[in-house]
Amino acid sequence: MRYASAEVRKQFFIDMFTRDISLEDCVLDLIGNSLDSYLLKHAISVSELIFGPDATNGARKPGRIDVTCTENQIKVVDTCGGISRERAMKDVFCFGHDEDDPVGKLGAYGVGMKRALFKIGNKFDIVSRTATEGFEVSLNLQEWAEKKEWKIPITFVEGADSEAKAGTSITITELHEEVALRIREGGVPRNILNDAATTYPYFLDRCVKLRIDGNDVPPRPIPFGESDGVIRAAREKFEQSNVKVTLAASVAPGQRMAEQAGWYILCNGRVVVDANKDDLTGWASDLASFQPKYRSFVGLASFESDDPLRLPWTTTKRDINRESGVFIRARSLMATMSKPILTFLNSQYPSDPNAEVGDIRDAVEGVQPVSFRDIASRSPSGFLYTPPKKKAKTNDWVRFQASITSLDKVRHHVRRPSLSASDVGKLAFDHYVKTECADD
Repeated sequence: MRYASAEVRKQFFIDMFTRDISLEDCVLDLIGNSLDSYLLKHAISVSELIFGPDATNGARKPGRIDVTCTENQIKVVDTCGGISRERAMKDVFCFGHDEDDPVGKLGAYGVGMKRALFKIGNKFDIVSRTATEGFEVSLNLQEWAEKKEWKIPITFVEGADSEAKAGTSITITELHEEVALRIREGGVPRNILNDAATTYPYFLDRCVKLRIDGNDVPPRPIPFGESDGVIRAAREKFEQSNVKVTLAASVAPGQRMAEQAGWYILCNGRVVVDANKDDLTGWASDLASFQPKYRSFVGLASFESDDPLRLPWTTTKRDINRESGVFIRARSLMATMSKPILTFLNSQYPSDPNAEVGDIRDAVEGVQPVSFRDIASRSPSGFLYTPPKKKAKTNDWVRFQASITSLDKVRHHVRRPSLSASDVGKLAFDHYVKTECADD
């Protein structure tokens, strides 16, 4: 028996491995690794972050993550606990997780850090320290790619001496030409700040403080709204294949831009899909095509699992695997939950120009903020709109047709030739009430 070579050539692997991810998403993956370290160190569950109290646990000091971005280097430094020597030796630099490795909540495939390092620059230096031990790695990617073995040199160093100082520093230099060019053009740090704020709203300020080039990154929560006794959000939940799914949909409070509307999809608390309005979440197929009148719509689908590989995200964590069984089931429910909300929003714009829509528009404008946690804590139910009790009508329309000759006679009689037809009708009606109904 002869065997043909099927080895992976390093340079080809590196080129293909980094092709389909943006610079910003690479940095988000590095931030995600820091978050994961903090969650593992403090044994924090995703459910605690999403559905727990808003306040940070006072017994736990928040970690810090600092990102700096220049045309010469990108650096990520955290105080999130560090990486043990054992994990560094056996798992961290492997492509894919070992089945015995304590997998985090935000890293499913074991490729994020390596892909980011390879994508950004030719040289990287990593120093990571727990309270008791540490290690260093320095690598020149071009030199490493020329060698056949897949091993990475590592040096053991002293620990941080305290839990407060324990953490990891990643410095990437000799930036690839296209990366340096993008940074020189401007906007990359701002993009990272905006993306981090919308990608990690359930982590920022709850377990870590994040800064990009010295600027604090506040979370941007996904807004939900209800109106007491008038509008109530839809809510569903189920569990399948060890994945817990929680769905909520409603109208959002305040003035909304169309860009903010749509479905948000979370995998273990990370926002994977942001304000989606296309076929992925049922728009233009199970639902109507998105229109500006739906700008108040907001839906959130949260997928949670202790085994991140069971979640429906892709390796870039910026899209959803449409063939995932748990997502297919969720998508059907998402469409069902959306329909009555879109019907409600449609009713603000009736085909009859004389239809009364004041109560509906008042209900939308009167929506107040409510948290996803509060909606998720309730029993499953559909979207509910309860119109307020109608006030007794004091006015109504009077419509009739009259000949032009008759209208002109009235205009001539009252010596007001410019009176409109409606004014003539009102004048005649008022005269009749005054003269014929005075005694009633």
